[in-house]
Amino acid sequence: MSIIVVDELQASDGGTPLKLPKKDGTSGQSLQTDGKGQLKFADAAAAASGSSGSSSTSPVGQAFYGFGEGIANWTCPPDVTSVCVVCIGGGSGNQGGATSSGHGGGGGGGLGWKNDITVVPGTVYELQMGHGGDLGMGGGAYQGQNGAGKGGHSYFIDTNTVSGHGGNGYTGGSYTGTGGGAGGNGGSSDSGGGAGGYTGNGSNYNGGAGSGGSASGGRNYSSTWGWPSGGGVGPWGQGNSGQNPPNTGSGGMGGSGGEDGRAGENGYTSKGQLYRPGGLYGGGAGGVGDNSYWPQSLDKGGRGCVRIIWGNGRAFPATGTGDM
Repeated sequence: MSIIVVDELQASDGGTPLKLPKKDGTSGQSLQTDGKGQLKFADAAAAASGSSGSSSTSPVGQAFYGFGEGIANWTCPPDVTSVCVVCIGGGSGNQGGATSSGHGGGGGGGLGWKNDITVVPGTVYELQMGHGGDLGMGGGAYQGQNGAGKGGHSYFIDTNTVSGHGGNGYTGGSYTGTGGGAGGNGGSSDSGGGAGGYTGNGSNYNGGAGSGGSASGGRNYSSTWGWPSGGGVGPWGQGNSGQNPPNTGSGGMGGSGGEDGRAGENGYTSKGQLYRPGGLYGGGAGGVGDNSYWPQSLDKGGRGCVRIIWGNGRAFPATGTGDM
């Protein structure tokens, strides 16, 4: 058997000479160049990722929490060390006036987002999905005066890390994080506010377009009949803002893929009997009209949500934020 002994390999037509390693590698290893003509044996994983042995790409994925309300846990997957999170707070429920007039819609939930949150694989992290504000629970003939039926906060880890705050009575919720938007305000004898956006606030009661991917508030119909609810905002990254509702009595328009609010009642329906919850996610509830029978009101704020994404090249408000 003949043996050819060489220290270098080079193509017959020239090119960079490649220096061979002096010793054999172990089973399963392959030859890898250092880019300067030196060959060496390396494990397959290291060869695929570079000479340092660390992966040049990270896993890609997402987790969504918005089909319920309250506390939940997220377990960090293997090899994930950084995440981006958006939180949308719950919209406030409908509000009752101090007299037979002045009932109105609730404030929209705020939206907060934050990128590059450090996490540890295998660690369990707490989060909360803010509830939609429920029926007001005040006393007397006109229950649920301003401030009752608040929307719940949505957060990841805690409210100081990143959170969207729930609507508080007629007032839209705020947020914490790198960016986001406050929810639009509801109003006495008026409609619910729109949920906050990624770079702008939700619009207030009685319509008007949202901004920065936020939702618009419901558009006033009449002080006698029920008020429309505010639109919600989607957690998939910034998209189109909710436009001014097309007609009097129309519900607020959803922003960034969120759900539209519900229309108000009119003279052909019984007062307080239609269900006018805020749009998903975070829209402020509609309200019963003046002189309506308050206990018939069933209007609840749109619930909140939390969405976590990870992978190279992904960041809120709108870089690679869709599902992958």
